[in-house]
Amino acid sequence: MRREPRPLTTRQEAVLAVIKVWLAERGHGPTVREIGARVGLSSTSSVAHQLGRLEARGLIARTGRDWSTCVLVEEPPARRPGLRSRGAGVGVDQYGRRPPA
Repeated sequence: MRREPRPLTTRQEAVLAVIKVWLAERGHGPTVREIGARVGLSSTSSVAHQLGRLEARGLIARTGRDWSTCVLVEEPPARRPGLRSRGAGVGVDQYGRRPPA
């Protein structure tokens, strides 16, 4: 049985919004202290914890060691249950050929 992912917390949404705006305006990610100042967190540890949660969920990734190198990860389009991709079809191999009868 597959579980639905939990929705983002209010704080995670705020941190993600700060990163999106910062990247759009400046072209690079904000520092942990800059995120904390925008979101209202004075502890850099709590900001790093929120960033770690977002990274674990696959919403952001770091290109370097520091959090200021974070980039947004494109989310794959959500699949609707019950729908299959339009493949080659039944009785057709992976190249679209039908086997000889």
